[in-house]
Amino acid sequence: MIMNILVVLMVGVTAWILAAYGFFSALLHFACVVAAGAIAFAAWEPIVMLFLGAKMPDYAWGLSLIATFSLSLFILRFIVGRACPAQVYFSTTTNFLGGGILGAASGILTIGIALLGIQFLQMPSEILGYRGWKVDERGEVNRPSGVNGRLWLPVDEWTAKFYTWASRGSMYAPNNLARWHPDLAQQASLYSESINNGDSRQGMAPDQVKVSAVYEVPDTAISDPRKYLDEQAKGIDPRLQAPGGRYKLIIVDTLVDVGAADKGDRLRLTKAQVRLVCRAPRSGDDDYVPIHPHAFIQKYRSDANVEGRFLYDGGDLAATSVGGVTAGIPIKFEFVVPTNWQPAHLIVRQMRAPLPRTAPTQWTERNVRDLNVAERPPVPGGRSESKPWLGYVIGLLCVVLVMVVTVQEPKRSHQD
Repeated sequence: MIMNILVVLMVGVTAWILAAYGFFSALLHFACVVAAGAIAFAAWEPIVMLFLGAKMPDYAWGLSLIATFSLSLFILRFIVGRACPAQVYFSTTTNFLGGGILGAASGILTIGIALLGIQFLQMPSEILGYRGWKVDERGEVNRPSGVNGRLWLPVDEWTAKFYTWASRGSMYAPNNLARWHPDLAQQASLYSESINNGDSRQGMAPDQVKVSAVYEVPDTAISDPRKYLDEQAKGIDPRLQAPGGRYKLIIVDTLVDVGAADKGDRLRLTKAQVRLVCRAPRSGDDDYVPIHPHAFIQKYRSDANVEGRFLYDGGDLAATSVGGVTAGIPIKFEFVVPTNWQPAHLIVRQMRAPLPRTAPTQWTERNVRDLNVAERPPVPGGRSESKPWLGYVIGLLCVVLVMVVTVQEPKRSHQD
């Protein structure tokens, strides 16, 4: 409820102020907002990888997005103010209505980018009553029931869709947002879905996760694909429903650096923190769709070097390290993928890991089923490093920064 009120209030204030500035100023401001957002999303990941990721991995993604957007908007407004120093005359009605509409559009994109950035900070899973997505008690990624899962003005979703579509259209680039970060609003919301309601670490420094190998179990190698795969595929994104029910298993073997662990050297990775982005053939162009793992394979006893396979069949389960770890932590993640889709890259805690260029190693059904064990997965203990107050303080400062840049009055003289 609090987040709903704040979003409506900030969008409304932005619309009202820009309506007071007039239609022409609101139009120029809207153009600056669109351009600043495009710059922010283009520079977002490089800034994290080159500067912030290693120093403050849990806050780098949010800070990078909001700071780049705010700085770009400030510079663009300064340039436009110098290039267009005079106001253009319109009637009072046109100024107020046109300026208000463009102001509302600017507010939606501005607050949308701010909200996306705030969700990429180390925060509790529910922020001021808003939790867009979660892993439910059955282990499925869904919206929370009730009012918490949807804003009255879903500015984060609208903004993510706008720039995703634009990255494949008028702002097209080969390495676009739709390819590298599909379903961005969901990705932002799930960033804080770490163990115990956002209690453990949510970010990761560059190069702290590497893909060692990729294994594939084709549907032809499974004795009863409908019984085995359809059970795993229930409840997943409708886009993942394969024609004829034909699926394959993709197992991604990762090595996670111990530096990504919480205090006590205990790594904890929930289903929400791992995504395999796959290339899905579509008419005219390829689509990129994220898939979360339905199982993980890891060492589960500290007294023996044995691996077990465990389903992500609950909301607070996590792949975790076992025993004293001084080097890399090997964990395999298992995904159900439509047969004609191809894995593109893996994202773990928002950090993208490239897959090997070689073809996946073929596994059989027995390779997977032999790893099934009767035991439950290891308890994801460890001490938390979460500092919710710091995330709220940084988020508040980011909102203030964005709003200060937004409501700056343009210095234009009147021209008839």
